Amino acid sequence: MNDITININGGNNQILPNATEAVQNFYGDQFAEKILGNPASDDASIPEVGKLSLYIDKVNLSGYIAQIGECQTATELARIVMSMLEQEPKLTDETVVKERFITLLLPLAHKLDKGRSIDNIRARINDALMARPKHNRNFK
Repeated sequence: MNDITININGGNNQILPNATEAVQNFYGDQFAEKILGNPASDDASIPEVGKLSLYIDKVNLSGYIAQIGECQTATELARIVMSMLEQEPKLTDETVVKERFITLLLPLAHKLDKGRSIDNIRARINDALMARPKHNRNFK
């Protein structure tokens, strides 16, 4: 029999002496943020950009950031969110109205002076969702 010494220093560890394979699955966006790292964008210093890349393809991200930065009203921002919803497979109707998604958009909307509350933006997004033709209302 072989002598084996195992030192465990914190964390959750699983010892599988007879296993041929071990798989570890991570659930939650905080793990994906660590894996994805910082995007190679001019706005990389803004943490919201990195988090937004969890929902939006990095190829399209800089274009959306520029559009969001030009929004002067919450209705304009909602139109851009609708465009994102149509183009990005990771976004759903439920995701775009959640507070955590809307808070990622707010720091990027530099010209949005009035109506910056999460509730107002959510209401404008809901209005845009309801204004879509019926055949586009199906959930992804």
